[in-house]
Amino acid sequence: MNMNMNMNMNWLVWICLVAPLALLTAACAPKAGNITVMANSPEVRGISVSGTGEVEAPPDTGFFTIGVQVQKTTVAEARDGAAAAAEAVTKSLKKNGIDEKDIKTIGLNIQPVYDYSKSGQEPRITGYQVSNSVSVKVRKLDSMSKAVDDGIAAGGDAVRLQSISFAIEDDKALIEKAREMAVKDARAKAEQLAAAAGTKLGPLQTLSEQQVAADIPANADMFYSAASKESVSTPIQPGTGIVRLTVSARWAIE
Repeated sequence: MNMNMNMNMNWLVWICLVAPLALLTAACAPKAGNITVMANSPEVRGISVSGTGEVEAPPDTGFFTIGVQVQKTTVAEARDGAAAAAEAVTKSLKKNGIDEKDIKTIGLNIQPVYDYSKSGQEPRITGYQVSNSVSVKVRKLDSMSKAVDDGIAAGGDAVRLQSISFAIEDDKALIEKAREMAVKDARAKAEQLAAAAGTKLGPLQTLSEQQVAADIPANADMFYSAASKESVSTPIQPGTGIVRLTVSARWAIE
């Protein structure tokens, strides 16, 4: 009996010693999915910077939205008037070299017109208003002013010129140039930081492109006057666009 008691005590001591060690080991072991970075890892030694490249260029494509709006007593009359004005505008655009694929309908609405003048009474319908708008893409900016003027003349009093904007569609070469400038800018910053810290740049470790953006004037300055008997062309100023690109880079240090 004493022998059995001694054996049980030995097992109890062994469990008391091993169990805490096992728990400590489990607590210190890395969990699945965690990433541990050692303090002396070479990956933490380096210089991280961002660089930006900007290239200016004139827009090569123009857009404008033109529409018609007609109000009549009946829906049929309003629709017929709007259809005739819109057809005249479309024919004018095509006559000025605008391809049919570059003319896109973006709005077609029929709304009742109410009279609210009599207080205390329900508003009554006095007519109907029909509007039709198209978005136009102009691939030759030199012809944009004439296309706008002729479209306005064709639509008559029903026409509504709503917006004008520009874009740089052929931007591949501009992006490539901005990319080179951004990388050079990043390296210059890294070299300056390394010199200030009394060290030298090592090999490039990472390089990524963060953002490509084009800042284009949203709207053109437009002036249209029918006061003169002689036709006056509408001045349209496309301005200058900017293609901007940002990169992030990391160099090792020696």
